[in-house]
Amino acid sequence: MKSWVELWVRLKVVDLIAQTASMTLTEKLEFKDVLKGLVRYSYWGMFADGADNEGIMGEVDRVIRMDSAFTNQNKHLYRLMIKEAPDLADVLDAASVPFAGRRMVSVQATAGEIMSKGDLALEKDYPFDAAETVSSAGVKTFAFDCLVRERKSDRETGFMDRLNVRLDGVAVSRLRAGEVWRIMVGAGNRDEALLWIEKMVVTRSRREGLFLNPHYQRFEIISSAGPCGWTEGEEAT
Repeated sequence: MKSWVELWVRLKVVDLIAQTASMTLTEKLEFKDVLKGLVRYSYWGMFADGADNEGIMGEVDRVIRMDSAFTNQNKHLYRLMIKEAPDLADVLDAASVPFAGRRMVSVQATAGEIMSKGDLALEKDYPFDAAETVSSAGVKTFAFDCLVRERKSDRETGFMDRLNVRLDGVAVSRLRAGEVWRIMVGAGNRDEALLWIEKMVVTRSRREGLFLNPHYQRFEIISSAGPCGWTEGEEAT
C-alpha cells in the first residue's frame, strides 16, 4: 500500500536562527506591529510503499532515528505521521513545476492523521489560543506554515535515495523537503494576513522578504490556523 508520511523536526532548545529572524523582521524590516510569533521546523513529506501503515511507520521511524540527516535525539523533537492525503499526488506534480508567487495546499499539520510517533506536539506550537485571537481593535491573529523548497529537486532526490538505501520492506517513491516557517501575523482578515506573509517570506529588496530567494527557491503554505481554529488552504496564485 502507498501512504503519505510527514516528518516535522525542531530543536529542543532555543532556536537562535528563528530568534535572529524574528529580530530582523521586527527591528530592521519594520514588521514589529504585524509579527506575532515565529517557529522553524525541518520538514519531509513523502509517499512510502509497504505492506501496511504499521510496517511503514515502524520502518521509517527506525531509519530517521538512526540517521542524523533527519533527526538527532539529543537535540531535536520530532513528529512522524501517516496521514490521509488522497489529493497530494496532484499537489506534488503541480509543485514540481517552477512558478511565481505562492501556492496554498489543502493540507493541515494534523488533519487526517492516521497514526504518529515522536514527542513534538505541533498543535501546541502556537503562542496564542485560537479562541482568543481577536483584539479589541478587531485585529486577528493568523498562523501559516510556509514550506520553503529549492526549485531544483537534487536535494530532495538525495534525501529519498538516503532513505531507500536504509529502509527494509518499504520504498519511498516521491519526496519533498525543506524548512517550514510557522509565521503568526496580526491582520484584519485572512487575505490581508496572506499579503503580510508573502512580504515577509519572499526577498524582493533589502527592505522586503527574508526566508527565500525567488530565483532558486519557492514556498507553499501547507497549513494554517486562525481565529476560528484550523482552516484549510485554498489554491492561490
